[in-house]
Amino acid sequence: MVLAGALAIVAAAGAVIGVMSIDPATEPAPSRSGDLVASGVDLKAAAASQPVANPERWVGPQGRIGQFVVTCRYTHSAPDDPIVHPGMSGMSHRHDFYGSKGVDASSTARSLLNTETTCNKTVDTAAYWQPTLYDHGKVIVPVEINAYYRAAPGVDPKTVATMPVGLSLITGDFTSTTPQPGDATGWTCGSSGKLADDPPTCSSNAPLHLVLTFPDCWDGHYLDSVDHHSHVGYSRRGRCPTGLGVHIPQITGSIKFPISGAGHDLTLASGNIYSAHGDFFNAWDPAGLRREIDHCIHRNAVCDLASNREEEALFEANP
Repeated sequence: MVLAGALAIVAAAGAVIGVMSIDPATEPAPSRSGDLVASGVDLKAAAASQPVANPERWVGPQGRIGQFVVTCRYTHSAPDDPIVHPGMSGMSHRHDFYGSKGVDASSTARSLLNTETTCNKTVDTAAYWQPTLYDHGKVIVPVEINAYYRAAPGVDPKTVATMPVGLSLITGDFTSTTPQPGDATGWTCGSSGKLADDPPTCSSNAPLHLVLTFPDCWDGHYLDSVDHHSHVGYSRRGRCPTGLGVHIPQITGSIKFPISGAGHDLTLASGNIYSAHGDFFNAWDPAGLRREIDHCIHRNAVCDLASNREEEALFEANP
């Protein structure tokens, strides 16, 4: 189940956290994610109780609307999650990380900002992660993530605002044991736009990818929420849910694995392959992110795809 919409905060947990009262172009707000640990919220129950989102999304370099893409190589893996289990090293199932190097359970937006990154845009020091993939119980080391940033379908590109430093986004349901409704997570080969609930058999020229599409609507006030979902949501036909009226870039992350051919037995560190999910923790250089949004999304210009021709060619061959 994908978590989205204008959701009520769990009453027993108190108020949402991380008030965004700063200019994102200046200093990031201090991390208050430790409040989540003290709240006593049952995160699995909160996740399972939320309504299903069915974001209108697309994969890879499809269409020619304003967008830019960042390619970030795999950095490391660890049983850490600085959004859900901040400061609690080893508390999470194992995740694969991309972008800012050295991310761990204690990482904050402040600690990640301006750090060394594996992304081809050095101003992107954000962190991206997803549960580790296994094949017959053996760890599969991913190659990279291609993160596409653009206006969601039907959204006027000129209305897309920059994301504040410290904004947390999660997509997918790590508790799921059956196919997740909607298109926020899915499996495909190369940059094909055809998503499947189960990993397809892919060729070596277009290996297996996990595709994650993040929320594109924000409440304009909070960097996170107790359930990690209520502060953001998905637009439908260009309109955001009530209370989540700020359009932000929709990020579609396509994670490349060195998996092709038949005979695989794939699972995730979070469970079976239906438990796919992903996290994004914004630590972009604010001026750098604003520049990308202004030059590409606001101008409805297609940026960076020339450096991603292999992905584009694979999509054109497998529409």
